[in-house]
Amino acid sequence: MDSVRLRILEAIKADFEAVQPPPNFNDPDYVPHEDDWPFKFSTVELGPLGDGDQKKRYSVGIVSGPEKERHTYPYIECNWTVAVEFRITVNQGDPKPLIMGERVLTVVKRVLTNNRSWNSLAVDTKRTGNELDMTTYGDKTVVGVQFAEVMYRHSHLDPRDRQPDV
Repeated sequence: MDSVRLRILEAIKADFEAVQPPPNFNDPDYVPHEDDWPFKFSTVELGPLGDGDQKKRYSVGIVSGPEKERHTYPYIECNWTVAVEFRITVNQGDPKPLIMGERVLTVVKRVLTNNRSWNSLAVDTKRTGNELDMTTYGDKTVVGVQFAEVMYRHSHLDPRDRQPDV
């Protein structure tokens, strides 16, 4: 069995992979709903984005960061930083790069808010800050990152077990 941490990362990845617009999203008669996803991510990976992701339309990398542990017998309580990196390739006819960056950041925030317990593996998830990186208003690539703190706990005897062993 994998650690609680790895199972949380896999749940986060699955939620980003599930982001897809409705099948009839581009139909001129379709009436958009507030909960619709506006696009699908081309790449969703565990780990930092690579050079090959620059050719993809929308890419996400889920990066494990530092973790602080507090021992509260029979649990170990963890506050863990997870970064969601994203990269957008801007094509001719697209909105301005900043607008595209803001729209992707909104989708990333929605995903991190919709399932804050990651299928009951975590106690809670809180967004802690973000950054968009552009050089000029005419950039062809926009990159950004959203940071979150995932609070979870596991047995003091085994990082794979969510239940305490007393």
